[in-house]
Amino acid sequence: MARLPIVTQEVGYAIKAEMEREPGNQYVVKLLERIEVENPCVAEFISQIALQHDDPIAVSTAAILVYRLLESQLEADDMKEQFKKK
Repeated sequence: MARLPIVTQEVGYAIKAEMEREPGNQYVVKLLERIEVENPCVAEFISQIALQHDDPIAVSTAAILVYRLLESQLEADDMKEQFKKK
């Protein structure tokens, strides 16, 4: 059975660096726009859950960043696996 990847500290640092390159909340806004296209069910879930809390921006930002961490770790793991095969 496939499992969610375990996010490494290196991937965490890389995502933090990505975030810091964008002014304000543009990084998170762009991620949400991409998630809306690529995975609309997740985008809708994030939006609905966020609206149920006092600080919907914080809730949605956290969810979007966790999504990106998992996505980035999956990409890193896939690349690592490809290099092993060569």
